Amino acid sequence: MRSYLVNNYEVVEDILNDLQFTNITYNRQKQEIRFSRREGGNPTAVVLYLNTMSFYCFSTCQYGNIFTLIMEKKNCNFYSSLQYVAKKLGLKQQQVNLKTRLPFNGFYHKIIKQIHEPELNLQTYNSSILEPYLHKYNLMFLNDGIDFQTQEEYQIGYDITTGRITFPVWTFNGELCGIMGRLNDLHCPKEERWLPIIPCSRSLTLSAYHRNYKKIQEKGLCIITESDKAPAQMHSFGCDVGLATSGCHISETQARYLKGLMIPRLIIAYDEGLDEEQVRAEAKSLVVDNPIYKNHVGYVWDSDNEILQKGLKQSPTDLGREKFVYLLTKKVKWVS
Repeated sequence: MRSYLVNNYEVVEDILNDLQFTNITYNRQKQEIRFSRREGGNPTAVVLYLNTMSFYCFSTCQYGNIFTLIMEKKNCNFYSSLQYVAKKLGLKQQQVNLKTRLPFNGFYHKIIKQIHEPELNLQTYNSSILEPYLHKYNLMFLNDGIDFQTQEEYQIGYDITTGRITFPVWTFNGELCGIMGRLNDLHCPKEERWLPIIPCSRSLTLSAYHRNYKKIQEKGLCIITESDKAPAQMHSFGCDVGLATSGCHISETQARYLKGLMIPRLIIAYDEGLDEEQVRAEAKSLVVDNPIYKNHVGYVWDSDNEILQKGLKQSPTDLGREKFVYLLTKKVKWVS
């Protein structure tokens, strides 16, 4: 969606006017838009870069992108901000009336899109199918650092039929595309712990992406974990910049969306027990270094097992806020 807005000043100006920003000016040479964050305020308080869609407010030191501006002004979620922009772009396309007729009714174009953007073809479901599982909180997740309020907010529930804790899976746009089930048994074999109730391709999702997108943009930081429960653990101790890859490998689709966040810092915080070269390679796959945007990518590595005990496969989020913060401040190695 961002690519349709880049360098499209007319649509962006329309959006800023609609959001009731004032004193909007455009510097074509610098490819930046200046405007006031409130009526009667400093007319150059906010700068939005047209080639990246990111913004910075000099008055508040706040930064993010066009979608977080929409979320803040309209008090809406990430999915609603995407719908709003899509509607704006649709209106613009109707005005210029540009419609290309593709050969064979676009059949081959659809195939190419499925190859390069497979996440757009995930089957989705009405979120009402979660209703039978909701409002059934569990002590196992509570003891694992996910408080009841977080279980409610993340729509974590329980399936009486399978005896599994239910964990919804969402697309990048925030639509329900699957349900994972965690067996409610601390001593079950590892291979039986997580099984899908409604399966979907996890390599085409990032757990908590739509939920934490705004906060990640505001903080300019994203912490990437293995387990789906890790972002929920982080939320319980007041940190909403976590995403999970649902495994110890970052897929091409996940890497594309992580790099597409266009934020200053990405930190991989995978479980203990992996080979360092493997984790370092995953971190390198997220490095961006071009004239428009550069990022810093690192990974948590507790080489002397000061915090993460050797052989226990602990996640950096398993041991509470204090130790998690320590790992992020003292145990990160940077690759860029």
